[in-house]
Amino acid sequence: MTMLPWFLAALAASFLPDAIALPRPRAPWRRPAAALAIHAMASVVTFTLTLAISARPAFAGLMAFSLAALMAIVNNAKYASLREPFVFTDLSLFGQLFRHPRLYLPFLSVVQILAIAVGAALFAGAFLASARLEAVPYGTLAAFGLGALTIAVALAARLPLTLAPGEDQLHHGFITVFVAYLLNGLRPRTARELRAALTAGPFSRTAAPAVRPDVIVIQSESFFDARRLGTAVSPAILANFDAACQVACQYGELRVPAWGANTMRTEFAMLSGVPEAELGYARFYPYTFIRRPCASLAGWFRRAAYRTSAIHPYFADFFGRDRVFPLMHFERFLDIRHFDGAQRAGPYVADAAVADAIIAELEAAGDEPAFVMAMTMENHGPLHLERVEPGEGARYHSLGDGAPWDDLTAYLRHLANADVMIGRLTDYLANRQRKAILCFYGDHVPALPKVYGSLGAMQNRSDYFIWRNYGEAESLRKTLDVSGLGRELLHTIGQPVQAGVPT
Repeated sequence: MTMLPWFLAALAASFLPDAIALPRPRAPWRRPAAALAIHAMASVVTFTLTLAISARPAFAGLMAFSLAALMAIVNNAKYASLREPFVFTDLSLFGQLFRHPRLYLPFLSVVQILAIAVGAALFAGAFLASARLEAVPYGTLAAFGLGALTIAVALAARLPLTLAPGEDQLHHGFITVFVAYLLNGLRPRTARELRAALTAGPFSRTAAPAVRPDVIVIQSESFFDARRLGTAVSPAILANFDAACQVACQYGELRVPAWGANTMRTEFAMLSGVPEAELGYARFYPYTFIRRPCASLAGWFRRAAYRTSAIHPYFADFFGRDRVFPLMHFERFLDIRHFDGAQRAGPYVADAAVADAIIAELEAAGDEPAFVMAMTMENHGPLHLERVEPGEGARYHSLGDGAPWDDLTAYLRHLANADVMIGRLTDYLANRQRKAILCFYGDHVPALPKVYGSLGAMQNRSDYFIWRNYGEAESLRKTLDVSGLGRELLHTIGQPVQAGVPT
């Protein structure tokens, strides 16, 4: 049968890109039989589907190999920048690549882009040059394809997975883990488990708070105390942050479920109060699994008769916020359209403009209590695309110019602007007649792997504080998981929060 040699060649070749995927998996002969079987079944499905469409066995074999190679290239680009392999939920962000290429394409190297271009040319040539079957055995292909898919689904459900992508990939292989996550994650059970976690979460109950201050939550893009990198970073760069922490109710380092990107994971953890370990496969992109109204921090305030607003100076459809935020009980969502003509700092809307929008929301609320959550954008990478003037780094650090310090300079420039935002808002709230609470935190550390490597100071945690303009300040230093930050915020109001079903 002319199809079999092409399939066997494609199956053997598919282990080549699997072997170069980062982090490097163990050799195939050291993997569990179930892992190898899932890898093989993925090749069967790709081969049979392509053959049924194209009627060209050589082309179908090339497709099975090329798809694995393309995934490995994308995986390695992501892992080099974000320390996480390519996972199934990244497919749902594929459309963002074309709508917002600046956020993704710069992380591909020239070699990787050339490899993709050459591969695409060879792919097109192979289609035109390969022989076409006179009679396509559709019944046989359907039987093999569906059979392979059934086997893969059954094995994926039983494969011992930790849901730590890097660790799972080391043991089972890149293709196997990607396919197993995909098959397991797309089961209806994933959405049901997420709904159950939210229903049992800390914000499903609401009691009438005795005091209803305005509450402002700011998720600051890539914010962390960069002075942890060493004494070379100027100690004065976060003067307003330090002043706020000194009189805050609580402050400290923040454990977050993201590194260098994936802001939405930290954002969801704050809004849901659900730890990552309870999310199952939804942990990688929780917003995609929210399809109906659910309990959230914003919902807690909404039921307490607050006005609830979200502010993000970027496109509303990014991460699907325009669809999800109403389901999480935000009444208003101010996206990039609200910031037409606003001040910019680098390629994005400046933190100063976001501060203006927050103040305007509070002023518009008047005496009505307001919950405002803002997600800034100014310090979003890629930082290596930003222009740094000669000698500019001396304002922020003593490491000099050139790579990788120019990336650090660009980051610290925006970090200083975030600090100015803190000072402006605390001054405004301190002089306002209404009681107010400000919760400020970073979504993740910036993607600066070369800087961390050069300084020997790898970072994983961001920072936070909870400040208010009334009452006594305890200035309690406490390391938190971001999923617990909302509970601490409500405790600051004087409202204890416990998990449970809605009353």
